[in-house]
Amino acid sequence: MRTVHHQAYRDVVERQFGIWDPSFQDRHFAEAWAHGNYSVVLYEGQRCGYVALDQFADHLYVREIVMSPAFQGRGVGTALLERLLRRAGEQDLPVRLQTLHANHRAAALYRRLRFEQVGSSSTHLLFEWRRVGAEA
Repeated sequence: MRTVHHQAYRDVVERQFGIWDPSFQDRHFAEAWAHGNYSVVLYEGQRCGYVALDQFADHLYVREIVMSPAFQGRGVGTALLERLLRRAGEQDLPVRLQTLHANHRAAALYRRLRFEQVGSSSTHLLFEWRRVGAEA
């Protein structure tokens, strides 16, 4: 999954930060993976990405969703997020996530799935989804 991480993030990191440091990225991935609740995503039996979720009493947080570039554009990420949104909607929980400013594809996907941008940091756009009809 480290290879998937590097393949998926390299272009976005270079666009946003100007440099890709393999050693830093290796350490960043290892640290996150060691302390995260990750699940490998399969497409037709092949490992194509991963997702990390944190469930809280008042929301579901998608800490990371990463698809190999070879599998992007096939609807895998969309299907995965739609499944998560159904689960959250059944529990009447909002879903929160973030993406790097330079990750325009991810931001477009989130907006298409009715996530609203609720803020930003110096590096990330912050999004939230609420079930239709849910109170803010």
